[in-house]
Amino acid sequence: MDDLTGYYFNTNALFVVPIEHLSRRGMSAAFRSHLAERTALPVGWADLFDAAFAAYWGRTEALAAQAPRHWFPPRLQHCCVVTDVASVRPYFQPFNKCSWLVYASDFDPSVSNVEFGAFQLVQAERMGLLQEVTQTVVRNLGYWLLRTDEEITLFREACDRTPRPDAAAYRALAKALPWIRRLHHQSINPARVIAPGATMELPQTGIVMLRTQQPELDTLVQEWAHAARGAMEAFYRAHAGRASSQVGRLCDWLRDRRPDVVVTGERGRLIWEPQAADRLGALRALLRDVPAPAVASIHADLEIIHQRSRGFLDSLRHPDQLPAPHLQMAQQGLSYVDAQRRLIAYNVREPGMERLRVPAPPYERFMLAARTAHEWGHLAVDAGWVPVAPARVHEVAALREELASLFEEIHQEAPAAVRALAADDLTRLTRGGAAIGAALADIVLRRVPDFQANILARCYLTVEERETYIRNNVYTLALVSPAPALFRRLARYAYEFQYLRLSLIADPRTYFLHSTWFADEYLRRGVLSEERLDRLLGIVGRLCDWYAVDWEQFTPEFAAAQNRGDNPA
Repeated sequence: MDDLTGYYFNTNALFVVPIEHLSRRGMSAAFRSHLAERTALPVGWADLFDAAFAAYWGRTEALAAQAPRHWFPPRLQHCCVVTDVASVRPYFQPFNKCSWLVYASDFDPSVSNVEFGAFQLVQAERMGLLQEVTQTVVRNLGYWLLRTDEEITLFREACDRTPRPDAAAYRALAKALPWIRRLHHQSINPARVIAPGATMELPQTGIVMLRTQQPELDTLVQEWAHAARGAMEAFYRAHAGRASSQVGRLCDWLRDRRPDVVVTGERGRLIWEPQAADRLGALRALLRDVPAPAVASIHADLEIIHQRSRGFLDSLRHPDQLPAPHLQMAQQGLSYVDAQRRLIAYNVREPGMERLRVPAPPYERFMLAARTAHEWGHLAVDAGWVPVAPARVHEVAALREELASLFEEIHQEAPAAVRALAADDLTRLTRGGAAIGAALADIVLRRVPDFQANILARCYLTVEERETYIRNNVYTLALVSPAPALFRRLARYAYEFQYLRLSLIADPRTYFLHSTWFADEYLRRGVLSEERLDRLLGIVGRLCDWYAVDWEQFTPEFAAAQNRGDNPA
């Protein structure tokens, strides 16, 4: 296997079946071996998982072939399997836009079967794409039009037995399957001639249904939403309770330790800073009714920010020479550089997060540590401490030209239909008079400071923190911009692939191709060949290799540790 086994099984709340240990047939043999060693899953669990994964693959492959406008081809994602229901928020994505959350019971032969397990993977994929819960069941209605009576029976039996937190949603779906299977789909089973006005099409699904079926669909959606709310409310109840002594411990630590962190709240309002460590009234009031587990989690978050910040600042010869944060630096995220104080800020009311309600979910604190080091890395880049290596300066202009020329070549030799699709987008991109190749190369070059920051940031991080950061930053771009922007996405892919060079993933190219739909969008459509893809990734990789840390700006002890391969974290 690799050196990441402990990472995949880092928490008792869930384990990760990672992209690099999945194929269309399920788990690798090596991962199955470690699964047996590190878990107490029931006999037959791995076999059922693999059978369900193979079924997911074959079925979505068939659906995508028959209805490509409404169905996704199969791909690999990090499969995060919850083993402690009370510790993991329902519908959470441990790795941003590249993970599926399922439950161990979904593949337990005593309560589940291949039909139920396969649909969980289909649901998780759709949910990750939509970033929404209730519409997934609607968008997936076409799945049931290709199932046999036997498959339907098996699925309904598992719905009756499942202990999932949202089990009521699946029981509602099982009850609705008789009328669902009478639906039609534009591509899968087109409707026969029906009286004008008697049917309606569900947007973005291809589903054609009788208007008289609308009440049944409305009922299913309502029951699904009710079950989802119930699952979330049960999770919140499990973490309820007053903070009590946790607030006191946190405030004492802030006053006595004066950690290198700023605590902010709504709209970035200052709540606490180390320069006024005794002013704790606002924080105490804010945390008064917050559950104890959430307060303890906030404390742990602030500890890790302080540790990574202190590690960075202590490694500098002249920390006072760090530039002030520029106003363009985002004032939001897991953590960020406060524009006024040149410290990392932590917003307890960060939009989209629930820091005042529940503890940080699995793997999030690893990402918080990595984000903190990355933000410091940006200031070091702004200071000029991660420059082009002196021996590579002469290559800069030539490599930029080589990248631009390759983009021109890719565009010129792409299929005519692809060029026509992208024409208006490329016209907008080159409006200032730049050539297409140069404009696409500039997209890559504008992202390079992020890579420079990561070159330095990794020096302060544990393996777990580095891997979490990388996996959160390599995902499909198919839905982040309109279809005509495919050449812009290609440039961004060429850059973001380089993150994988900082990982312990043994085969970055395979990981990338099998998890992002890149092969479907670019290789199979003939936008570029595998040979040109390798040239593109290689050129951008050489571009990233221009940069190196200027160790003269760091303490001799820190520089020596990096040369030895030691990691301070």
